[in-house]
Amino acid sequence: MTAGFRHLFPDRPVDASHPELLLDFNRCVLCELCVRASREVDGKSVFALAGRGLEKHLIVNSESGLLADTDVAVTDKAVAVCPVGVIIRKRVGFAVPIGERRFDKRPVSAQALEDAPRKPAEGDHA
Repeated sequence: MTAGFRHLFPDRPVDASHPELLLDFNRCVLCELCVRASREVDGKSVFALAGRGLEKHLIVNSESGLLADTDVAVTDKAVAVCPVGVIIRKRVGFAVPIGERRFDKRPVSAQALEDAPRKPAEGDHA
């Protein structure tokens, strides 16, 4: 598959600097799930979105901009949450085949709401 408007989708280099992970920025759909999971669940600030409008893109929060210079671990939630395969474990690929992944069957937003921690409603007892 190729983009119909190449000027809107410039090719970005793949970041293979991390010993266990690979980042393919060209797959990113800017859903922010990795950014939020990194910050809210993992307690780190590995990923961020930069730019505005058509220039908006995913970045790695390190001086060099490389994933190897961060404290990301393979076990982090941010690594597992990407619905389109921007963050892939090296030598493993997808644990579940494309078409059978949970994001292939339901919208990303619905799955994110289901995965989000819920606040107990009034009257609920722990």
